[in-house]
Amino acid sequence: MIERFYRVLVSTSLRSGRRVGGRGEEVSGSLLLGEVDTVEGSFRALRQVELPPSPHRAGRRSVRGVAPFAGGIAACNTSQLFLFDRELDGILAVFSDRRFGDLHSIVLRDGVLYVAATAADSVLGIGANFAEVFAWWAGAEPELLAFGADHHRRRLPAGDDFRVQGRFRDRFHVNHVTFDEASGDMIVSLPDLHFEEGVSKFWNVTRRRFHLAGNPALAVLHGRIHDGAIFGGHHYFGWTEAGRFLKVCLRTGDVAAAVDCSVPLGSSTGNAVAVEHGWLRGAAHLDDELFLVGQSKLTLFLVDMERGERSGPLRRLGVEGETDDPGLAIYCIAKL
Repeated sequence: MIERFYRVLVSTSLRSGRRVGGRGEEVSGSLLLGEVDTVEGSFRALRQVELPPSPHRAGRRSVRGVAPFAGGIAACNTSQLFLFDRELDGILAVFSDRRFGDLHSIVLRDGVLYVAATAADSVLGIGANFAEVFAWWAGAEPELLAFGADHHRRRLPAGDDFRVQGRFRDRFHVNHVTFDEASGDMIVSLPDLHFEEGVSKFWNVTRRRFHLAGNPALAVLHGRIHDGAIFGGHHYFGWTEAGRFLKVCLRTGDVAAAVDCSVPLGSSTGNAVAVEHGWLRGAAHLDDELFLVGQSKLTLFLVDMERGERSGPLRRLGVEGETDDPGLAIYCIAKL
């Protein structure tokens, strides 16, 4: 049942030079604790804070993944995980690891915080005492290893520190972790791969195979994808390349719904996709098939995937700072 009010976490990134999509330095970012009013169509910021910048990568001040964790709120910059109290009044703990390079998102599951360590093509599971309780590396999967170069196979076993800027890029750009609510399977996103014969942009970590592979209809879904939720026999995720939020049938692989959430930015962003569609990123499942979906310029939509429609942009209340810069985008959203 859809409620009127939802408390959510929203993280943001502002890139220099009015740029988006991996271009320009991340000059600032915020962590917002807010309330969504589904009747009035508004987002009210209750608290807004910044994170310390990454000490490992200069010019990276964005706030990345957000999630409830260990009785408080977890948030990360590109290389560190922070634990705040529930009202964002202070930082209780800070944690990092050599694999914590270019962190993108975090998700809580059964008391474990799963971290998408993008630069290391890895996922780490962190317990409430910050002990590592799970680790997955794409290079340990023979089917994925075939896509990598020598440095992709060599760096993690050699003990490299992925937090510092190196000359090698990740291979798969693992940017999100989700779980199938029915089976419990862990699914990770692999945006740098393509939907083609036997291959997809998702990997089932639990069953060690591609997820949603084999349907030619998905071959059109090229480019970046972000976020996701899997329940009720469907996989929901954002197709950033086309500015659409999708509902894909797990059984057939067919696209059951595609809702246009584009926010065209014009020619000042340095990114061809963003010029036409903005930068679709950040999504949280609220209830039933209702999602809160993020876009450029701190734009938030309520998206009803059962009806295949969305609201207009939510009114922003109490948000500090400039919100009309094309370089400003939502990074992650989490429901509390």
